[in-house]
Amino acid sequence: MDTGWQPETLGQYNDLWASLILTAPDHFYSVADMSLVADQRAALLEEFGRLTAGFHFARKQINDDHISRIAEELIAMSLESYLAGDNKTGAHTLQEARGLVWPSHKLRVKYGVEAERRAFGENTLYADVIISPYPYEGTAADLGSDQTVLLELAESWFKSYHERAKDFRYFSWVMDAEGVVRRTSAEPKEDDHSTLKPLQKSWGYKRLKELGQSGDIRACVLMQYMGGLVTFDLEERGKPRVSARQLLQGFGRETNYGTMRFHLEEPEFITG
Repeated sequence: MDTGWQPETLGQYNDLWASLILTAPDHFYSVADMSLVADQRAALLEEFGRLTAGFHFARKQINDDHISRIAEELIAMSLESYLAGDNKTGAHTLQEARGLVWPSHKLRVKYGVEAERRAFGENTLYADVIISPYPYEGTAADLGSDQTVLLELAESWFKSYHERAKDFRYFSWVMDAEGVVRRTSAEPKEDDHSTLKPLQKSWGYKRLKELGQSGDIRACVLMQYMGGLVTFDLEERGKPRVSARQLLQGFGRETNYGTMRFHLEEPEFITG
C-alpha cells in the first residue's frame, strides 16, 4: 500500500471509492509488487482513513449538509461492519454512501434509514421509507436466462474494446419480446478521444427506463467502465436487478480480470 498517497481530485476520490468497494476487506495489494498486503486489517483502516480524509470532495459534490452527514455515517457503518466480519453489510453500506455522492451509482435507500437515525436521532428525510430486502450479494446462479445472455455479450464487447485500448464510458443493449438483442447506446467515433459525453449517458438511462416501463423489452444490460472498475447492470422482467462488478488491473492484452461479484438489487429500468 502507498501509505502517503491521498486523492487530490474528485476523479481520484471516485477511483479510491470504487477500488475500496471491490478490495475490502481482505484483497489489498502492494503497489510495489502487486502481492497481497500482509496486514489486511491495517490496510482496510488505512483505505477508510483516505476515504474519510477526502470526504470534503464528497461534501462539495453532494452540496447538502443533511445528506452529507448521512453519507459520513454510512461510511462509519461500513467500516464497523467489515471489522465485525459482516462483509456484505460493509459492502452495501459503502455502495449506498457512494450513491449519495454520485447519483449515477444511486441505490434504493436501505441502510440510510439507520444512518440518518444514528446521525440525527430521528428520521426526517427517510421517515416514510419502506426497507427493501435488497441489496444482497449473490452468485452467477441468480442470473435469469436473459441476463446470462446479455452478460456474455457485454463481457465480450468490453474485453474487445479494453484490450484494443479503445476508450469509452458506457454501452447498453436491450432484448425485445422475441428475444432479439440490439444496442441502444451510441458508439464513440474512432477519432473521438473525449469518450461518450455525460449528456449521452443521461439519455441512455432515460431511454432504458422508457423502454422498460413501456413493456417493449424483457431484458437489458447497462455496461459502464470507470477507474479500473467495470459494472454490468442486468435486468430481466420478473427478476431482481443484478449488478455484476469486476475490478481490473493493467491495460490492453496484459489486463488481469478480477473475480466477478454479483449484487442483487431492486429493478430500476424494467418495473411493473
